[in-house]
Amino acid sequence: MSNYNKYPKGSEWRKWDLHFHTPSSYDYKNKNITPENIIEKLAETGVSVVAITDHHIMDLVMIRKLQELGKEKEITVLPGIEFLSDAKGKQPVHFIGIFDENSNLDYIWGQLQNKTAIHRIVGEGKAINQVYCHLAETLELIKGLGGIVTIHAGEKSNSIENITHSLPHGEAQKTDIAYAIDIYELGKEEDQAGYRDNVFPIIKKVLPMIICSDNHNINSYDIKQNCWIKADPTFEGLKQVLYEPEERVKIQANLPEDKAGYQVIDKLQINTNHIYNSILEINPNLNSIVGGRSTGKSILLAAIAKKLKTDKPVKFDHNPEYDLFVNEISRALNIFWKDGKENNEREIEYFQQSFMYDLARQDDKLSELIQDILRQKGKEAILNTHNKFVRENKKKIGDLISDFFRVLTDIQDKKQKAKERGDKKGIEDEIARLNAELKALNITTVSNDEKAIYETNKGILEQSNRNKSVINNDILIIDGLKEAAIFKENITYEVTSISETRKQAVEQTFLSLKADYESQWKIKLESIIDNAKRDEEILDREIETSSKEVNYLKVLTAFKESSQLTEFEFKIGIQKNKLFEINALLADLDGLNKQKQAIKQNIITSHKSYFVKINELLPELCDTRDGLEIKAKAKFHQKFYREILYSGLNQQGYENQAITNFEFINNDEYEIRFTDLFEKLVNNSLTLKGGYTNQSLINSLCTETFYYLNYDIEYEGDDFKKMSDGKKAFVVLKLLLDFSNKNCPILIDQPEDDLDNRSIYLDLVQYLKKKKKLRQVIVATHNPNIVVGADSELVIAANQDGLKNFNTGGKKFQYVSGSLEHTCKKNSQIQEVLECQGIREHVCEILEGGDIAFKLREKKYSLSK
Repeated sequence: MSNYNKYPKGSEWRKWDLHFHTPSSYDYKNKNITPENIIEKLAETGVSVVAITDHHIMDLVMIRKLQELGKEKEITVLPGIEFLSDAKGKQPVHFIGIFDENSNLDYIWGQLQNKTAIHRIVGEGKAINQVYCHLAETLELIKGLGGIVTIHAGEKSNSIENITHSLPHGEAQKTDIAYAIDIYELGKEEDQAGYRDNVFPIIKKVLPMIICSDNHNINSYDIKQNCWIKADPTFEGLKQVLYEPEERVKIQANLPEDKAGYQVIDKLQINTNHIYNSILEINPNLNSIVGGRSTGKSILLAAIAKKLKTDKPVKFDHNPEYDLFVNEISRALNIFWKDGKENNEREIEYFQQSFMYDLARQDDKLSELIQDILRQKGKEAILNTHNKFVRENKKKIGDLISDFFRVLTDIQDKKQKAKERGDKKGIEDEIARLNAELKALNITTVSNDEKAIYETNKGILEQSNRNKSVINNDILIIDGLKEAAIFKENITYEVTSISETRKQAVEQTFLSLKADYESQWKIKLESIIDNAKRDEEILDREIETSSKEVNYLKVLTAFKESSQLTEFEFKIGIQKNKLFEINALLADLDGLNKQKQAIKQNIITSHKSYFVKINELLPELCDTRDGLEIKAKAKFHQKFYREILYSGLNQQGYENQAITNFEFINNDEYEIRFTDLFEKLVNNSLTLKGGYTNQSLINSLCTETFYYLNYDIEYEGDDFKKMSDGKKAFVVLKLLLDFSNKNCPILIDQPEDDLDNRSIYLDLVQYLKKKKKLRQVIVATHNPNIVVGADSELVIAANQDGLKNFNTGGKKFQYVSGSLEHTCKKNSQIQEVLECQGIREHVCEILEGGDIAFKLREKKYSLSK
């Protein structure tokens, strides 16, 4: 039975030292050092794997003793040997062969001893450092024995860079070496940049770069920098760096890709009789749950999602039985995080099967998603400000429309009153006629001069009394304004999102200013009233002066003593009062008409401002991330606009039909049509239905904004709308993750169902390789390119018990886990399907094309010359 639990988390970052000497090396500093001393020191420094690379010798006794002691400290000891090769430079080039920890060491050492120049040490008595092994031949021998070759590179005098440039084809020789060896051992950390920028582009091959101690005295063990390799601590694990030279090895001080403990699921404990293996370790990076159909991979993923906090549904509508298992497993599931806590309130992001595909086909849902993304990206304040403007503008327009129709009513009312008062021209003619007749009457007791003075004073009295009437009306209205609200009652809603300290400060400032302004308002209004009363006092004095003037009183007495004169005066007074009222009404009408026009223009301008404001917003809502660009745009909601018109306009007439079937071309055209429609409704020239009035239909049309935010998406220059459905689904996934501020684990159920093969291989695989460095990813899949191409750190193989697929103990579901490098040939004697072979073999068997995916991965960095 294969040992799945030895490295249950799969490929993990560990410290490796692949160039290490023992006292068996001729130049070791302290020959009294014991294997125990070596293992103790390596354990103290946290080294998990060490390669024993003594000069031109494999001390099998020493290696086996170190391997035995290393097992107790969980340190893997790889057998190896360091060679010297004369490349005709200043110093011989050093290179190393490293072999499987389980290999036949006697055979390997026998081959190396007899088929290289090492035989001269014994045969000819040569010193170890006087023997030079032919580089190409020795490399070929090491590879034939199943080994891996590392070579010194960088600035060291015994490195590949020491190959003399004076020799013909020196660079070609280096290129040949690059294709023959497997790993560059650098002299210092800084050398990496030179190889990445200069060497690899020339040789057209990327090699793993490591840094090692080259230790010759364990008492002074000093590593220049930590060399981290992400793999099982085995020779098979080491081979993974050949396939992933940029991803599986790092030279740096701290643990690579280290994520916060509260954002990494560490292990699952499942306490249910339906599942064998109660504990499943989870890797901090990419975890792939694989299995055929109905093997429990999606159930396990959904159970994790259901147990934790997610904003997306966890439900199998198409399979109620799955739902039952998900609920049962979720209830029996304990989830432990890397920080040691068991906390079910921690957030994860869960994407159920077909989620991305369905979202990609729904414009409104996609738009909502982008809005949420933009809010997370710090655009919430911008969006909230715009939404506040829309709300306030809607209320403003509604109030303006109410005012507009009140003005229209007032205009009609005053027109009717003016009409009832009579014809202005006729009244003026009547006053002229009466005055002419009055003037023609002969009043012997009054001179013409006295009559003129009388008329002047009479006019002053009439005008002053009318002005007093206006003042009294004004005072009454202004006095009522004292109680008018010039401030909102409070601003509680507006300050909801402000921190408590500043919220109190803002509210107190508002209330203080409100009290001050309300007090000032009343004081100012009272001052206006006082001025009006002073004007009234002036009028009273004018009235008193005119009414007591001698000539005025003399003529007034004469008029009173003549019934004929009194009658004329009375008739003229009636007509003048009518004329005054008509003039006042006409003056009001003129003001009301101006007010009507101003309000109408304000309504139309305010409605237009929806377009202006949303376009001002657009540049603020564009964003770009890793080749993915969001471009905000304003879109006209034609369907909504037509629905309002259809509800309010009677469709029997051609004109109403033409208005309702409006086709949006551009905003300029819309505004022209909108203004024309407004005029028609105001003029009552359209037939309405559905209980609508002209006012209510105008209100429905003017207060609404028919422009809404929509977004164009481009990925690497391609328009989202022109992409295949599979590519769209991938872009949606990028939207969901790249523009999110979250760092919690990501759970994705069978993303390959949403994507086409090209998108999986070219896009999703590379994307997962990037994303797993930043966030933990758990994916249920049956696609080998996702598992192998994305170099999944942990593979969890799932199986449902059946006639040919037995689980241990007959449990309904079983899971086994391990790394891609975990390999063990199938044992036909073991009936339990998950126990009979290694993870690599499961991947090849379960996932159609798995063996091809492995070959593609292994060939990726083995480019032909």
